[in-house]
Amino acid sequence: MRDRATIYMMVAPSAVIVFVVFLFPLLLSLWTSLHLQILSRPELTRFIGLDNYVSLAMDPEFQHSVQVTLILGVAVVIGPMMFGLPIALLLEHHLGHLGWVRALYLLPIVVTPVVAAIQWRWMLNPSFGVLTWLLQSVGLPGGEVLKTPIGAIFWLIVVDIWSGTPIVILLFAAGLESISVEIRDAAKVDGASGWQTARYILLPMLRQLLVVILLIRTIAALRGFDTIKTLTDGGPGNATEVVNLLAFRAALEYWDVGKASAMGWIMLFVAVALTITYARLMGVGTKTE
Repeated sequence: MRDRATIYMMVAPSAVIVFVVFLFPLLLSLWTSLHLQILSRPELTRFIGLDNYVSLAMDPEFQHSVQVTLILGVAVVIGPMMFGLPIALLLEHHLGHLGWVRALYLLPIVVTPVVAAIQWRWMLNPSFGVLTWLLQSVGLPGGEVLKTPIGAIFWLIVVDIWSGTPIVILLFAAGLESISVEIRDAAKVDGASGWQTARYILLPMLRQLLVVILLIRTIAALRGFDTIKTLTDGGPGNATEVVNLLAFRAALEYWDVGKASAMGWIMLFVAVALTITYARLMGVGTKTE
């Protein structure tokens, strides 16, 4: 009993912190999502059950934000993975001994998303942006690239891939180091090409690492807010308004915290569903004989 009491006393501070910082706000937001709660009209506050969720499902603005979130999400999940593995292989075989190369590709990790978005916005400035000048010098439209829906979405994807690829490279590099050199040498002896080695040997052996990377990139996509808010502010119009940005405006511009909380819980449900789907599709957690 004395040992048990000691264990409980040691665990209690962490449990209290987790409850106060995580569980209590989470449960409070769930309770809020079941209410009509507009901070500027406190007299209207009442329990409405799932009405916030039903109204969001029929709201064209919310449906549009879901579409934008899906487009950007797919791009920022797949893009870094498409670039990450080839770059990791290139660094391992040809450029790994150059320290400055590693420092260069790790640079986006140390730059906060807001600072990175400000830098990209300056580079895309129609008057003096260096990227604008480069685009115009090769005959491409570089003026108001962020003021067209396609241009704004394209450059948001570019910025997200630029900032998200380094961590994917690091994870792939760590995974490649865990694969025995003898296995790759045996593949070369058997006449396997580089693509065949990657397709039939490296990727199957990195399966669980792929799950981790998918989860990391999916969570990053679902949490996307700061870069979009800084670079385009959801514009032009609402062309780049993702669900998180719509929830931000609902809560802090229209004071409708009930509907904003419902959007947050919808995103949480999506994140949990995708996590379970990834794990099942990749065979994680299944028993092998």
